[in-house]
Amino acid sequence: MYFPSGQCSVCGATCSYLPITDQVGEFNISTAAYCLKPPTENDLILSSQLILSYVFQMKPQERVFFKDPVKLIQSQLEQISQIALFQRTQMERVTAHFKHKSVELERHLKEVSEQAYRQLSELKRENANFKKQLSELKRETADLKKPLSQRRVSPGQFQIDG
Repeated sequence: MYFPSGQCSVCGATCSYLPITDQVGEFNISTAAYCLKPPTENDLILSSQLILSYVFQMKPQERVFFKDPVKLIQSQLEQISQIALFQRTQMERVTAHFKHKSVELERHLKEVSEQAYRQLSELKRENANFKKQLSELKRETADLKKPLSQRRVSPGQFQIDG
């Protein structure tokens, strides 16, 4: 923001800076040039009016640079702490959600594993039974392939229904 050069109301010097540091409402105005002569009450009133006219002509994004730094920092810290609290709460919720999901998936995995183990055990028993039946059938087939004279059973034991 540019302040027109003119005669300083305090010291009478010509400069392009505000002559004094002044606080107007919620705005803090400070300059790089300071008057050596202490201001009078009338000078402060004139300066305040000049400052107010310039401050209210500024855009909101420019006004923020003239606010009280402590108040500005406090408001920013409040916003930052609200954001941090929100993010921490969200992180806790997300963590709780995934922990719950993990517990559910582990329980489901355990159920499926137990079911698969039971099915595997059942299939092993069936396989053992089938192997036993297969060996009996192979033995019977081998007996049937032998001529009647070589069989352990005498031919008279077979009855032919006819």
